[in-house]
Amino acid sequence: MTQSDYSPTAIQEEAVVIDQQPVAHLTYRLRLEAPRMAGKARCGQFLMLQVRDGLEPLLRRPLSFHRILPEEGAVELLYRVMGRGTWLLSRTAPGMRLSLLGPLGNGFILPQDLGRPVAVVAGGIGIAPLMELLARLDTQRRERGLSGRTAHLFYGARTAAELLPDEAFSGLDIALHRSTDDGTAGFSGRVTQLLKETAEALSLPFQELFACGPLAMQYHVAQWAAAQGISAQLSLESLMACGLGACLGCALPAPSPHEPGADHYAHVCKDGPIFKGDAILWHKIRQPHMPHPTFLYS
Repeated sequence: MTQSDYSPTAIQEEAVVIDQQPVAHLTYRLRLEAPRMAGKARCGQFLMLQVRDGLEPLLRRPLSFHRILPEEGAVELLYRVMGRGTWLLSRTAPGMRLSLLGPLGNGFILPQDLGRPVAVVAGGIGIAPLMELLARLDTQRRERGLSGRTAHLFYGARTAAELLPDEAFSGLDIALHRSTDDGTAGFSGRVTQLLKETAEALSLPFQELFACGPLAMQYHVAQWAAAQGISAQLSLESLMACGLGACLGCALPAPSPHEPGADHYAHVCKDGPIFKGDAILWHKIRQPHMPHPTFLYS
């Protein structure tokens, strides 16, 4: 999966805020009137959003498409307030205008066989791009007259207040499995453990796995999928300044396509954000929340 697989030429569009609602702790769903963006965007891609005119904040913010609604000329974004930029974004009101640059990156490739089970794993705000994926899977199954729940969503957060409410998934014919690190809702523990135990208990023969969440979670998901012989598509999160491959701020260590063992980097913006599970050299990642070489997220 490369950028050329999915990404059309990016456009810049002035979008109008239709609505914004808090949907969980420090988490907002933003609905924008952006007909050109809605007509071009694909499931799994992202955009760069300018929060305010002027120099504060200076850089655009990368946000994945939460829902793409071309028939309504609208897109929805889901984000969590993490700093001043997203705090300012949470203050926007209907009628205000926001500059969008996108769609960017590649996207998810939906499975050909919609009659077999798939696993969808979301860690925290990683649920953002996976909602459109679930909606697409559900729509295609209905169009083909298929019955039975084959999409299993494993959705985890630190505490119950950070989970989207049940009504966010109304209308989707999916099996929803929740977890919280502190045990305040659903399974008590990591979502990766919930995935492993549920798949074993129900003997679920997943044909494919889709995931988005913290890098540490993604590492364990990729390892588990590989051990089970399951193809994995991971939507990776990264800090990025441009979204176009110019700043090189979203680099992750990756196998070299031409020289095994040589230093090589993939860039989340132009090579992703969707990667296969084995497309990242996880053992070379050093981040404060991912001690090297031991991963504590399990």
